Amino acid sequence: MSKRSKILIIFIFISLLTSCGFKKIAQYESLINLQKITINGDNRISYKLKNNIKLISNEAAQNKYNVKIDLTQKKIGKIKDNAGRVTRYTVTFNAELNLENESSQEIVNKSFTKSANYYVASSHSETINNEKNAVKIIIEQISEDIKKFILSVNRN
Repeated sequence: MSKRSKILIIFIFISLLTSCGFKKIAQYESLINLQKITINGDNRISYKLKNNIKLISNEAAQNKYNVKIDLTQKKIGKIKDNAGRVTRYTVTFNAELNLENESSQEIVNKSFTKSANYYVASSHSETINNEKNAVKIIIEQISEDIKKFILSVNRN
């Protein structure tokens, strides 16, 4: 192959890639306005959850909703070693969502439960960091599930 034909093939390949019409899947214009978000539970975790859920709200949207979430956390020792000390914990979060449409007064309830494991480390501070990371992952998962549910309720 000559140098010219290689350059031509590369040029065609690049032009096909740039004009393929790729779009992000999660690219949407939110059609809901979350008026009031109330979360009962741990303040730090509630704050993170509330901020994640607010991302789908659009002030100019016609559909207005009030959101109430009751968040509960449970920590259980899962695995013990020969001495009877816990080596792995399971953290479980349960979020009870109450979604109320302001115009039609229609109420939709849904429960979300997620759990994660974390190991007890050699130092207490590492164990605390392991627990914080597990909680962070769970809150991200629950907030994504709640956002998807709210958007699906609005579409129906």
